[in-house]
Amino acid sequence: MGDTMASVEEALARVLAAITPLSAETVALEDAHRRVLAEDVLADADVPAFDRAAMDGIALRSTDGAAGAVVAQVGESAAGMPFPGQILSGQCVRVMTGGVVPQGADAVVPVERVERLDGDLYRLLDSARAEQHIARRGSELHQFDVVLHAGSLLNGARMGVLATCGRDRVRVARRPVVAVLPTGNEIVPVAAMPALGQVRDANRHALTGLLLNAGADVRQCAVAADDRARLTSAIAGAWEDADVLVTSGGVSAGDYDLVPQVLQTLGATLHFHTIAIKPGKPLLFATRQHRGRTQYVFGLPGNPVSSYVCCALFVLPALAALQGAPAAWQRLTLPTLSPLPATGPRAEIRSASLVQVDGATHADVHDLGSSADLTRFSHGDWFAFRPAHAPQVAAGASIVLFASPRP
Repeated sequence: MGDTMASVEEALARVLAAITPLSAETVALEDAHRRVLAEDVLADADVPAFDRAAMDGIALRSTDGAAGAVVAQVGESAAGMPFPGQILSGQCVRVMTGGVVPQGADAVVPVERVERLDGDLYRLLDSARAEQHIARRGSELHQFDVVLHAGSLLNGARMGVLATCGRDRVRVARRPVVAVLPTGNEIVPVAAMPALGQVRDANRHALTGLLLNAGADVRQCAVAADDRARLTSAIAGAWEDADVLVTSGGVSAGDYDLVPQVLQTLGATLHFHTIAIKPGKPLLFATRQHRGRTQYVFGLPGNPVSSYVCCALFVLPALAALQGAPAAWQRLTLPTLSPLPATGPRAEIRSASLVQVDGATHADVHDLGSSADLTRFSHGDWFAFRPAHAPQVAAGASIVLFASPRP
């Protein structure tokens, strides 16, 4: 593997090349929200299944629809209660939105554009055009059309589509089981007041937020001490049933950075150990074959910003790939509010906010600060990614912002 730092692009390519998508499972539709489809879904019938009125009004023949014409109502067609007959010349049927358009009718005139007269008569205030305000059978979907493709993330609208197609159960990718294992003698519970040299268990919660949003089934592990025997036991237990192990801390080059050694004793193959990024240089990615399946581990840096950035850049795309989905980053190109200095030999990630200046949206890219200063980093909802050796950016020049991917 060597000691050469991998670029961000190289490291991500290695991660994705190592991923084998997880198996699928069938779940009830009500349990499928935010899951990833593992099959193409076909329409089981035409949608709409009948000629449907798109407005409240009257259905009639367009040949009877000149402005000022008078037509006689012969019935009503409401949603679920269609008119049983056929419209003849000079006749109309009162229709409600979603109701079946009667046979013989080829136009619907909205109720606002007719005048009701005595004796169930209506005068048209405008001319009627053929096909107006009618959704014809199959105009949205034809039977056997692919309505959703495998890899689609099921949101509310897509779950509605599944229901429209009669799918009360659906095949989805299994949720990746992700074990979160913070390491370090200095870590104390969140509710504790840290003594000199101690820090609260903050990384766990920052990472868990990202992982849950990526569809993971997150399992929490007790903090592991910087002791080889105890760390080995903790990692072995955490990784036993997990698809992915995410550790924080213990992956740099200090005397107590024992995670890489322990992983190798547990049968892991290290794919890279450092990457050319700031913050986040000491990032480890490894895999192992265990009980007939591939398991993955991301050894994240201990500094909170480094840990968070590396999780967003590398763990989230891996979780998307495990579920058979593309890791689609949201992307914006905006003028920057302030100038940005040239970058060095490592790519840089900063957080950024969207601000309005004279009615135009700008990117307010925050100072990089310390890799331990998660408070400063949390002020932005977007990432400003700048490659290594990038030139200075003047205020007002365009910059690309990213938001964390979600499968």
